[in-house]
Amino acid sequence: MPEDKNKTMIGYGVTMDATDILLLCVTILIVIVVFYMSAALVAQDWSMTPPYFLRILVVSLVFVFVVPLVSDLGRDHDLSGLMLLISFVFLIAVVRFVMVEELAVPDDWLASIFISLIGVSLIFVIQALSDHFFELGLPSVV
Repeated sequence: MPEDKNKTMIGYGVTMDATDILLLCVTILIVIVVFYMSAALVAQDWSMTPPYFLRILVVSLVFVFVVPLVSDLGRDHDLSGLMLLISFVFLIAVVRFVMVEELAVPDDWLASIFISLIGVSLIFVIQALSDHFFELGLPSVV
């Protein structure tokens, strides 16, 4: 049981209060917008259909939850750089097989690399700006 009545147990001994959950939801929304913008820049198509939104949502959830887990695996053994590279390659594969299927691009893999690179770069800038100006860091995804 959580010691604080305002905190909720979400599994594996992790507790979150309402502010943490709200910050996590805001992070997911920001990542959705960033991946939509990066895909629209690469494909030069700014339209959004409901299935495409669900694809972007899946990629965003993978980015927010899975990539930090993979990156953290190497911290104990001083392999954080290698694990960050592996998580980026994993993100490229997820973008390729989930998002790029809906886009009209000539080369799927090249589009996946650019979408992932633009997305990670923009998220890094947003995270740095939120740390600097608001002194409130988004959940560390990069």
